[in-house]
Amino acid sequence: MSSSEHLNLFQRLYSGHHPWLRAWLERKLRCRFNAEDIAQETFLRLFRRGALDQVQEPRALLTRTASRLIIDDFRHREIERAYTEMYLAQHGGDSAPSAESVAAAVEAIRNLADVIERLPAKAGQAFLMSTFDGMTHPEIAAALRVSCSAVTQYIARALMACHDVLVDAKAGGACA
Repeated sequence: MSSSEHLNLFQRLYSGHHPWLRAWLERKLRCRFNAEDIAQETFLRLFRRGALDQVQEPRALLTRTASRLIIDDFRHREIERAYTEMYLAQHGGDSAPSAESVAAAVEAIRNLADVIERLPAKAGQAFLMSTFDGMTHPEIAAALRVSCSAVTQYIARALMACHDVLVDAKAGGACA
């Protein structure tokens, strides 16, 4: 498909479904601003994805993509909250982290999220289930329909990828 065809398909998708998606997100999130942000990111992801000519059910694709972005946003906010709580606990709660410290932590979190997103699906899911949901290896194995040893391998792979990102960031001066 040519780039002009892709652009035309995207424009039709956007104009035909953006108001509906934004309204759906506003009902779900109860925040107009967050709904608009998630809607824009949803369409951006679909634009970058390509293959719009193969989309059979646009609203199903839009809601699935937006739902995943909502989950990502929630996880991001949870990590920021946990970081702030940890910082305050370590520093006696007397002062808030500096803007530079928060920016460095957010950048590290984004880098980690990118790495997790690029992992094979089951490896990323296993890591998130273990780390954020507190699930045990047998629970994850049952949920993913794999063996416990596969779960261990998935999590090890994810941890190594995260470790590499953090080491690279520290070497580059992004993390102090």
